[in-house]
Amino acid sequence: MASITEKLTKLETKIEKRKSVIKTETDKLNADLEEYNKLYLMALANKYKLSGKDLFSAIEREHDQLEKLREGETLDDKDSASTVGDTAVRHGSFPRNNMSEGALNE
Repeated sequence: MASITEKLTKLETKIEKRKSVIKTETDKLNADLEEYNKLYLMALANKYKLSGKDLFSAIEREHDQLEKLREGETLDDKDSASTVGDTAVRHGSFPRNNMSEGALNE
């Protein structure tokens, strides 16, 4: 029968291997999510004819509205839906993970 020390050593090795695999998979997942977000933004930009500052402003407005909803505030749709882009963003489904201004610059 293996000693406790031997079992601990085997488990430590197994745990380190799994940590390495998880880190590698997490890195791959994050890269895939970043690429997905970029492509999704490009598709929405093409669909709603938004670019540059207009696109970034639409994303910021969507983010602000989500924050307000999380805080329990209500939105006044009459005041904030002034352009087709605004309406598109309000009713669209921008990806909400790993999205950054850097993703817009490529």
